[in-house]
Amino acid sequence: MVSLRFSVTDYKRTNSMKTRILIALLLTITVVAQSTNLNLNAKNPNNTDIKDAAVVVRFDDLKKISPANREKTAVYIDGKQISSQLDDLNKDGIMDELIFLLDFKANESRKVTIKTISPKKRLKFPTEVYADLIVKEKDGSHKFVNEISSTQNNMYNALHHHGVAFESSLIGYRIYFDNKSTIDVYGKKKQQLELAATGWYPTDEQAAAGFGDDVLRVFGSVGVGTVKGWNGKKATHIDKFDKRTQRIVATGNLRTIVESEMEGWAYENKKINMKVRYTLYARHRDAICEVIASEDISNLATGVQTIAGGPTFTDSKGLTGSWGTDFPVTDTLKYGKQSCGLGVYVPVPFVDTQVKEGLNNLVLMPYKKGEILRFYLTAAAQKEEYTAFDSAEQFFSYLDQWKKGLKPIEVNY
Repeated sequence: MVSLRFSVTDYKRTNSMKTRILIALLLTITVVAQSTNLNLNAKNPNNTDIKDAAVVVRFDDLKKISPANREKTAVYIDGKQISSQLDDLNKDGIMDELIFLLDFKANESRKVTIKTISPKKRLKFPTEVYADLIVKEKDGSHKFVNEISSTQNNMYNALHHHGVAFESSLIGYRIYFDNKSTIDVYGKKKQQLELAATGWYPTDEQAAAGFGDDVLRVFGSVGVGTVKGWNGKKATHIDKFDKRTQRIVATGNLRTIVESEMEGWAYENKKINMKVRYTLYARHRDAICEVIASEDISNLATGVQTIAGGPTFTDSKGLTGSWGTDFPVTDTLKYGKQSCGLGVYVPVPFVDTQVKEGLNNLVLMPYKKGEILRFYLTAAAQKEEYTAFDSAEQFFSYLDQWKKGLKPIEVNY
């Protein structure tokens, strides 16, 4: 006969184990219940294939994910997590947008899954963009900041590389912190991030190793995609204002956003507050420009400069470009000439007319209070090893094709 004996201790131990199992089960059920899987549809509205198209998910349109869970979201394609970026654009501590890049065929729709996951399940992806805003201190050191303002035109020489700079692995840009507010171009030989290492000005050793450098001498021109005024005869600088600010709004692994903001701009017989935002995505050479202002404006001007008398291009429907070869800096003994191309496209609804004045090939744009005026800019350097821009004809052909694929990806929730 087998005698079965259970002590009080055995009984308690058994019940304790059951309790722990039950608690673990309940916790697992709770976590599963709280996780969210949402299937979205992303569609390319363009009649052309697009590589690395930016898909922007705006959380305010995604009601099924609470504000507290936004920072837990990740993107999956065919069950595999892909690189994505979360941005808090208004700095209120709550994520506003989730962005990622996808390839699309013309007019193709693709299914995307958004999941809320634990931090341990979030994969780490390479950083593919960079931005900096650097103050030059009196002792010669550099101070990195995210925002800086001035009520005077006195910041050009107070900042390293004269203003905010931002880049992808294909191209770099900087915005002068002065009345010109001109956008300048950093061209590259190798496909890589460089500005953290070169600070826009490569050493002799870095140049010998194949790093890029400044490829454009902008003078007092529109450069590429600069927003200026228009007095009926020529583009004008933003030289009468109450306060000017530059800031880095966002930067991460897939996109960087920078802004130039003017408060109290005395223009067209009124005081105008205007914010100009530039967004650059990873694997892109083109940037998106968005203008928001406090008043109606009869004419804003943007466009591209002519480069040392080189050829220019326009389709008379908002697209303009230039190509040329020139010394990018005043030291013509140490530095040789550089060849590059510039392009700007303003969608037809925002185009008033296109004009040429001096070095500038301009698109004039009316602005209505409350709207977002969106246009696009791009640039390329002939020395790039990863592309083949060897002539104006090649670059202008690229501009014509580029224009056809700029409608934003549509997201259906």
